[in-house]
Amino acid sequence: MWGMKALPAEQVSELHDRIKGIEMGPLRLTPPVDESIAELAQRTAKLGVAIATAHGASDDGNELRIPIQEPETQPAEVFRLADLTRYWNSDWALERAGFGGAGGGMPGIRGITYLDGEILSTYPRDEVRGTVLRRTVRLGSSPVLKFKAGVDPARAWQLQVYVNDDRLLDKLIEGGSETRSWQEINIDLTRYRGQVVVLRLYQRVLIPHHEAGNAYWRDLEVK
Repeated sequence: MWGMKALPAEQVSELHDRIKGIEMGPLRLTPPVDESIAELAQRTAKLGVAIATAHGASDDGNELRIPIQEPETQPAEVFRLADLTRYWNSDWALERAGFGGAGGGMPGIRGITYLDGEILSTYPRDEVRGTVLRRTVRLGSSPVLKFKAGVDPARAWQLQVYVNDDRLLDKLIEGGSETRSWQEINIDLTRYRGQVVVLRLYQRVLIPHHEAGNAYWRDLEVK
């Protein structure tokens, strides 16, 4: 509202009315920025006035008059953890995941479910029943279930894979001492070829003599 007049003159003068740069965080600027700060402010203000007048404000060159509007209550957006698979891999449904707390499942504190790019992290809402990834699919002639299963250092979780009611895999996913580790999982589904099957991938965390942790999933596909 007050512009440069409200800023300490000795600090403003050091900028020499220029902003320069070739990148903003991970984003590379093309072309690089080399602009007058004052001119940028004027262009921004001009755009602001244009937006305001397009929505009912009046501008006589001296005053900008904005009509009073009644606020409109927006409907609440309900977020469920199961919605994460819409952005990760929409072929799969996520069940019984928990919001949790600490990243890997610290002693006495539950793990956490979240999406980090192409990696889905899960921790059960109910540690007895576990977290489930589920998919119903018609298999081809040479079907294979493939994915990578990850775990944090010094943590562990139990991976179980079911096709219908047949348990095809029961495997401990255990971390090392320094960095997150990954295991390649490849399961031959040829015996079910041509069938419509229900695939269930469980994360279980109640493992004797092991510290429970998050499960990390990536590159999950049926080929």
